[in-house]
Amino acid sequence: MGIPHLRRQLEAYAERTVIEPCDVVLDGPALAYHVLNLCSRGTRSTSPFEQPSYDVLGRTAVAWLNKIQACGLSVAAIYFDSYLPSSKRPERLQRLLKCSRDLIKYHSSRLSGVPGIDHRRASDAQVELFPDSWPGDGSKKPKPPPPPFLVPAIIDALRCSPVYQHLVKLVPGEADVFCARHVRSKAGLVLTSDSDLLICDLGPDGGIVFFSDIDLDSERQRLISLQYRPVDICRRLSIKPETGLLYLAFEISNDPHLTLKQAVERSKRVEADATPREEYSEFIKQYISPEVATGFETDQALILDPRVSEIALRSVLSSDMWPSNDESTKSICIDTQLEMYLPFLLDCPSRVSSWEASKPLRQLAYSILQSAHGGEIPSVSEMRRLQSITTGVRVDVPSPLEIDKTASSLLALLSEIDAAISKPEVAWTVLSIYQDIVMTMDRARACPLSLELLEKEARGRLDTCSWEFLHFLAQTQATLYSLRMLRQILEFVAYNAGPLPPPTSELASFLSSVPPLPEFPYPRRFADTLRKVREEGGLSCLMSLCADFEDIVSLIKSVLRPEETKKTKKRKAASSMGESQSKSRSSNPFDLLDRDED
Repeated sequence: MGIPHLRRQLEAYAERTVIEPCDVVLDGPALAYHVLNLCSRGTRSTSPFEQPSYDVLGRTAVAWLNKIQACGLSVAAIYFDSYLPSSKRPERLQRLLKCSRDLIKYHSSRLSGVPGIDHRRASDAQVELFPDSWPGDGSKKPKPPPPPFLVPAIIDALRCSPVYQHLVKLVPGEADVFCARHVRSKAGLVLTSDSDLLICDLGPDGGIVFFSDIDLDSERQRLISLQYRPVDICRRLSIKPETGLLYLAFEISNDPHLTLKQAVERSKRVEADATPREEYSEFIKQYISPEVATGFETDQALILDPRVSEIALRSVLSSDMWPSNDESTKSICIDTQLEMYLPFLLDCPSRVSSWEASKPLRQLAYSILQSAHGGEIPSVSEMRRLQSITTGVRVDVPSPLEIDKTASSLLALLSEIDAAISKPEVAWTVLSIYQDIVMTMDRARACPLSLELLEKEARGRLDTCSWEFLHFLAQTQATLYSLRMLRQILEFVAYNAGPLPPPTSELASFLSSVPPLPEFPYPRRFADTLRKVREEGGLSCLMSLCADFEDIVSLIKSVLRPEETKKTKKRKAASSMGESQSKSRSSNPFDLLDRDED
């Protein structure tokens, strides 16, 4: 996550030279964001419609790796973290809070809607892999968040490559720690954007190259970059190579205004002190003995996205059944609220979180996770959009006794939608609309947002730049990602706790058809998806699912008959919501109502 100003302070001690043929290991998350920057150079940073697609991001990542290998570098491993130390929690919360505040600023600056796509800018055109310059963003205008599934999309693309699939390593700790270990034992270079690597022990022959420093000599097909060799830097600064840069980093992190000379002098005094102060020891500990989820093989996490892997590993580590001898790691996890850091979606800050409608899917996932945990998990704290530093949103986890019934109900719902609709793209969107209807009824609100958008689309009045459109798009993305989470947790539990019982096993089989990330809905094509919902039987399917709620059916019919006035539609919506509270409702989150009772 980086020590501010450390890289800049040490830049004068790096050597700009040709990168000779050698083994390199890559910091995976840093690679993902470097690829995003490459793909975004020719686009407007203020428009979510000009963000590159996951397909383009994945293809660019593979092309970039192919190019550095063609220039003589040999990729030995690409590390992605799937478990972050507890010590990083305050920093993660601060980042999430900043993202939330930035989204609020972006929304406030564009209340009438976001910028659309400028077709003169081809964000999906050929990407320049080693640009001569990085154009600065002169404007201070608020920007949308980056694509929410960037890192798992890059991982998926690399896994699909026959060249790189065996080099992808999801590790039970921070990626930079494992990059440093690799280079320390086998020599070579680490490619990263994280200045934390400068203070890790890379061994006598290890070095660091930052992605943004790499240039291509196209005539000679070789790469040129600043290369940071910590051992050489320590020698030139006359500080101990074992701990000198650690002490230097501590001084700079405490006082960013220090000159390098002042920081070196202070670090030398600390080195000479036989009993360094407690704050030094705490700072150094995270680099000398970082927290790792020991006992897990690296390849075990390959079936999981990093954030899903983290909650899965923490659930197992917090279990009394986990036979780990690493009490220091276990003690951190036991009696600690499980947290799920959900991807940050571009939704409307004035509405309930776009993750809310699909919450029942994740509740089932957390409930199934109890099988690997070996005991009940009362609740999970979901880290979504934040207004302040809090413990997140508490999500109650159903009892393990409810798993089979809930899984069967979800499977029946998915099967009914699948049988009625032939196009998967439409089927998954119908599920998201259904969830939106259920949430709206539960909250006794007016017409569901999804039906309003469908009616506008039918009238030819859909504003794809509106916050309503973006919010429901985010809800649909959340639905698909929640299904992806559920599928991956089912696989994790089957791996750790043995074969799944029939209901969950059948559900896992069905969820294998959840689309890959490049096929997730995104701004430029979601309007077409809504049109297909109308034209490909989606509305008829929804009327069948909501058959016992006459006024909801009337609202769906109004999409088929867009000439119905808005006033009439709102009156029916209000009636429907009021009636839904008086009707008998099933406690099962995947049943719109208890049809046996009615």
